[in-house]
Amino acid sequence: MLRKILLFAMAATVAVITVTAALAYDVPDVIVLERPKGNQALNSWVTPVKFPHGFHAIRQACRDCHHKESDKTLGQFVGCRQCHTDDNPNEASGFYRAWHSPGPPSCLGCHTRMRTEGGKNPVGCTTACHKPKK
Repeated sequence: MLRKILLFAMAATVAVITVTAALAYDVPDVIVLERPKGNQALNSWVTPVKFPHGFHAIRQACRDCHHKESDKTLGQFVGCRQCHTDDNPNEASGFYRAWHSPGPPSCLGCHTRMRTEGGKNPVGCTTACHKPKK
């Protein structure tokens, strides 16, 4: 019995430390994702994306999107463009595919998977990300 209590206390302590450390990071509420300068638009209706980062940050583990993070870089998140540098939309690890690949960790891939599991998250281009200009 004492062993169970000690294990529970240790687990609770680790959980508190983890949550406290996560709250210590400066998490931007909204990030505007824009097509890289000089990169031609694929369609005329494509607009910059106001990504609700804070909303996602409290619902998803950081590593789900910042998938190249490690224990050594925890809290020093790198921007998507730092790794996803290629502007060719057909390049598997390029900037476009970071958002539009059919599977996670891309936005479209994650939203599509959650939608098939019964979620109500948006998946349409202009209804989810690229809001039409008013």
